Amino acid sequence: MRHGLRGHGLRGFVLGALLSCAAALAGAQPAPEWPLQRWEGDHRAADAAAVAAPEIAPPSPTRGWRLCAIYPHLKDSYWLAVNFGMTEEARALGLGLGVREAGGYAQLARQRARVAECLADAAVDALLIGTVSRAGLNDLLAPQLDRRLVLGVVNDIDPQVVRARIAVPWYQLGWTIGRWLAERHPAGAPAARIAWIPGPADADWVGFIDRGFRAGIAGSAVRIVAERHGDTGRAIQRRLVEAVLDEQAQLDYLVGNAPMAEAAIAELRRRGREGATAIVSSYLTPAVHGGILRGRILAAVTDFPVLQGRLAVRQALRALEGQPIEPYLGPSVELVDGNSLARFPVQWMLPPAGFVPVYEIAPTRP
Repeated sequence: MRHGLRGHGLRGFVLGALLSCAAALAGAQPAPEWPLQRWEGDHRAADAAAVAAPEIAPPSPTRGWRLCAIYPHLKDSYWLAVNFGMTEEARALGLGLGVREAGGYAQLARQRARVAECLADAAVDALLIGTVSRAGLNDLLAPQLDRRLVLGVVNDIDPQVVRARIAVPWYQLGWTIGRWLAERHPAGAPAARIAWIPGPADADWVGFIDRGFRAGIAGSAVRIVAERHGDTGRAIQRRLVEAVLDEQAQLDYLVGNAPMAEAAIAELRRRGREGATAIVSSYLTPAVHGGILRGRILAAVTDFPVLQGRLAVRQALRALEGQPIEPYLGPSVELVDGNSLARFPVQWMLPPAGFVPVYEIAPTRP
């Protein structure tokens, strides 16, 4: 994710091309002005503003290509959003899609087995992998570089073993909220006291967010006066919030993972501290979205997981049809609050209410 994020508005976007040709492809929806960004490491690619917008228009498929997607799990709204994006795009383009999951981030062996199943299936043309370990699949994927199309999706993966990545650097989720807080409380202003509750201490994604957040608040009047780590289960996060509020009689912000933000709403209300302590979430869920709409959560950031799912399918199709694809492309990371939330279609960020995982879509083209 990037230090060069230019505000939290629409300026600075690398806009997707107007995809007029997509509408003719089995009902595929054109996606003008997707907020796309070329990435490099943790940051925005240095040449992103100087080169043409990335081309993501899907070609007309010449056959019913079959994709195999492997996720860490489908237990929360984030991966449901990715699944929704992938399945909607595959249906629109007439592609086949099979979905497998590992069952959790601790299940590397199970994910390796799922990858092996996809590789053993001669009907699978491409793999879309949201890995549970950056290098844990290297020995399986490295031999496939010249044999099978493999794309990394959402989670960080060794770029040496995939053709391309469709993702955002999670560093930017932390940096974006950190920089936003720093701009609200610049150096020399009265100190802003925050509790930082990012998630499990041993989770790679938490490390990225934590590193970005600390870089974002550097040199500002923001002060971390309490820090807690724990599993993102709602009950555990509620206990962490309770402990912090017991310890800190004066606290300006509770900042951290989405289940923390969700649990904090009721706990602040119970203690009569709603007006004194604001809540900021490091990513967006349906409950966080609702909390922002109701004024209970001050702000959150989004990396548009539905668009990441759609973009992964489009990039796979482009590569299979011999068209060029970007090596590292994903949505911009945007801060959303009560004023800016309406600028971004909800269907870019969240699955629809009641959506359940889709595991298999048959191709509709020969």
